[in-house]
Amino acid sequence: MAIANCRRCGKLFNRMGRDICPDCVKDEDEKLATIRAYLRQHPLANIYEVANGTDVSYDEIVQFIRDGRLLLRNNPNMVYPCERCGTPTQSGRLCANCAKEMARGLRLGQRPDDRDRNPGFYSKS
Repeated sequence: MAIANCRRCGKLFNRMGRDICPDCVKDEDEKLATIRAYLRQHPLANIYEVANGTDVSYDEIVQFIRDGRLLLRNNPNMVYPCERCGTPTQSGRLCANCAKEMARGLRLGQRPDDRDRNPGFYSKS
């Protein structure tokens, strides 16, 4: 058994996969249920309206979305900024354009900041 400190409250607990204690897991689950119920009643609400209507912070709501715990299929106004460029997105950490650009860079074997350099790998032969 691994003993760890909860990353949210700091309490010591037996770690069973997640890095938060059972009390914080319960708290997060209750917040998610509250957010989902609010979105069922207000499908066109944005993140700020949901935060005000549920007393769950903007940052917590965004983290639930980024972690994939809150899906926004029927909520078109629930957007937050891409971590790279700031463009509004509804899932993950990056917008679709940044994700494509980073994937393209990985396929070419270069870092995103190496755009001006020659792409690809070179052998010694």
